[in-house]
Amino acid sequence: MEHLSYDVIIHGGWIVDGTGEPRYRADIGIIDQKIFAIGDLNVHYAAAAHLIDAHQRVVAPGFIDVHGHDDLMFVARPGLEWKTSQGVTTVIVGNCGVSAAPRPIAGNVAAALALLGDTPLFGSFSAYFAQLEAIRPMINVAALVGHANLRLSAMSDPVADPNPQEQQTMETLLDQALRAGAIGLSTGLAYAPGGNAKTAELLGLVRVAAKHGAIHTSHIRNEADDVEAAVDEVLSLGHEAGCATVISHHKCMMPANWGRTVRTLANFDGFRNQGIKAAMDVYPYNASSTILIPERSDLIEDIKITWSEPHPECAGAYLSDLAARWQCSRREAAERLTPAGAIYFAMEEADVQRVLSHPCCMVGSDGLPDDENPHPRLWGTFPRVLRKYVRQTQLLTLEHAVAKMTSLPASVFGLSGRGKVKVGMHADIVVFDPDTVQDRATWESPTLRSAGIDHVLVNGVEVHASTPPIRPGHVLKRSTSLR
Repeated sequence: MEHLSYDVIIHGGWIVDGTGEPRYRADIGIIDQKIFAIGDLNVHYAAAAHLIDAHQRVVAPGFIDVHGHDDLMFVARPGLEWKTSQGVTTVIVGNCGVSAAPRPIAGNVAAALALLGDTPLFGSFSAYFAQLEAIRPMINVAALVGHANLRLSAMSDPVADPNPQEQQTMETLLDQALRAGAIGLSTGLAYAPGGNAKTAELLGLVRVAAKHGAIHTSHIRNEADDVEAAVDEVLSLGHEAGCATVISHHKCMMPANWGRTVRTLANFDGFRNQGIKAAMDVYPYNASSTILIPERSDLIEDIKITWSEPHPECAGAYLSDLAARWQCSRREAAERLTPAGAIYFAMEEADVQRVLSHPCCMVGSDGLPDDENPHPRLWGTFPRVLRKYVRQTQLLTLEHAVAKMTSLPASVFGLSGRGKVKVGMHADIVVFDPDTVQDRATWESPTLRSAGIDHVLVNGVEVHASTPPIRPGHVLKRSTSLR
């Protein structure tokens, strides 16, 4: 090893390797995008093209955001600063039933597609992946197939029940996307048109995913009064189809339902005890964000507008203030604003902590990068976990938190070679100060960068606070990323 020339050496840091095991001090040597050596590399410092001093710092696997809506941002805003600035090196896109492909047939629309922004969708996942590979992603990306896209692409009336031919078309489109490299299916059962789907339709699609050894993630049908039945519905599909399942951004909304995570998690564990492979994700905030739904306007007291097509000047305002200004009801104000996006303050902190601490829970930002005034989770999710739930409340140990953000999602989504600091793994690495790392994005200033993140490497190339000559991310396709 004396004659090796390393691309990068990370010197003197405390390695938290992603497995949950205790930290230890060592150097890391990187050659050709991968971790080549871990240990005392003092003799090689002079031969390293780039030397990073990590004394008094933690060196961990790059964070994996399991719930992103950045599908089209790789094309529209490829810098992805909201990811790199908080240590994210891989994102799973295509969540909540909406994805970059396939493109709807002419005339079919869905409000939920606004979660992705206004960049044109792609006709197929083959075309989408080809475009990403041509422009090179800044970070690694794996994609799910949105159920809403399948309905919009296959059905003449996407809010009806599919006829046998339309069902077959959806299953064929899903099969083609999985063969192209998509890693699974996502459903958004709280939105139209996905919410119109019945068991037979969903089961047929989930079985296609299972046939490929792929995964099913779901924004469940109801996260309020019927949350338990909604969790059971999705887990039952996984049980019957033999398909690994993820409950997206698990929560219990509205005061009447606060505390019900005790029961939903018990039911979740019951399904796992029956042999189903199941996991969930959560974002570390007690407010949600999605499109503005007028029907919610009288149910939730505090609703903040994140964007509005007819009234862009209202981004950042609260619905109640707008209703007072316009001298109308909250419902009428919401209808005037749509299409629009909103933040809903309707969750309890105790539920967030209970879900986050569950051993099968991962961390996902659910950030919406196209929002004019976004939820702060877009810029702050991962440092917030390290600040609030490790350093301040001590809900999690640092090793436990890092595992939830690295090796656990790599295992659940089958991202081979990612999620751990081990020899032979891809050099996706974050270096941070455990005493100062913190989210700075707030409800009032939601796009402030986090502090305490010193270095972020994607496949061995620095992407934080510098512009790499070539964007170093990989498109992680099912055929190459699944174990």
